[in-house]
Amino acid sequence: MRIENHKIPGIWYGQSSNLGARRQNPPVIIVLHYTTGWNGAASRDWLMGAAGGSSNRGSSAHVVIDRDGTAWQIAPFNRTAWHAGPSRYGTLEGINAHSIGIEFVNAGWLKPNGLGDFVDAYGKRFTGRALKKAGGYQMAPHARVGSGDFAWPLYPEAQLATGLDLVHALVGHYPIRAIVSHEEIDTRGWKTDPGPAFPMERFRVTLGEAADREPLAVVTAGRLNLRGGPGTQFEKVVPPGTLLRGTRLKIMNRDGDWAFVTPQNPDGREGAVTGWVHAAYIAPVIAA
Repeated sequence: MRIENHKIPGIWYGQSSNLGARRQNPPVIIVLHYTTGWNGAASRDWLMGAAGGSSNRGSSAHVVIDRDGTAWQIAPFNRTAWHAGPSRYGTLEGINAHSIGIEFVNAGWLKPNGLGDFVDAYGKRFTGRALKKAGGYQMAPHARVGSGDFAWPLYPEAQLATGLDLVHALVGHYPIRAIVSHEEIDTRGWKTDPGPAFPMERFRVTLGEAADREPLAVVTAGRLNLRGGPGTQFEKVVPPGTLLRGTRLKIMNRDGDWAFVTPQNPDGREGAVTGWVHAAYIAPVIAA
């Protein structure tokens, strides 16, 4: 997969009605979800809101991935989608404004009914045989759901392969700093997606691969303004406001003549600050 103009060429695109404004800064977090359902097209249409013919007016995402690997994009990546709800990651709050939301079609937890069958969050009953036919499941406890073990449907390999292709493209195109579950950023204490059956580490390892490709640069001007967006109309990021000559930067994204960077501390560690600098006043660091 590749990204052009914040969209993925070659896959179905239809824009959700449930979106926020275009954001000034690129996304830095990918949030992974499950849809709490089996029907991919129905989940896609629900998250599209009025544009999908549904009554939903409160949620959306950027991409929905069906169990057979089919992907639908329902929001450009430079628009805020409503998928994270009340949320926090580190010092960031309101993660919708900083993230890309990916929905994997999966029913989520199913509770044993004591008769050998399982009941999903909507009260629909499934036999163990039916769950195996649908792709299998694993039993695992989860304190947010209740006591005892619950059945968690597995994610088919075709679905995961599409998800990994997408995440690789996103990490290569945007300055993604974290790949997280909805559960770990949820501040309400009840979200569980994408659940114990989802292989989070297979997705998080893409961050390490991308970090090896991110170029380093050094400030060549005596002082260089660090701004909140790609242009002189944006305010300085304070602190530090300005960067001194010789400051090393990791370049995470570019927009025309501007570079989105994170300055490194003198010991070589990345700091917590990010911002935009004019690329005319930085130069690449060439390894010896």
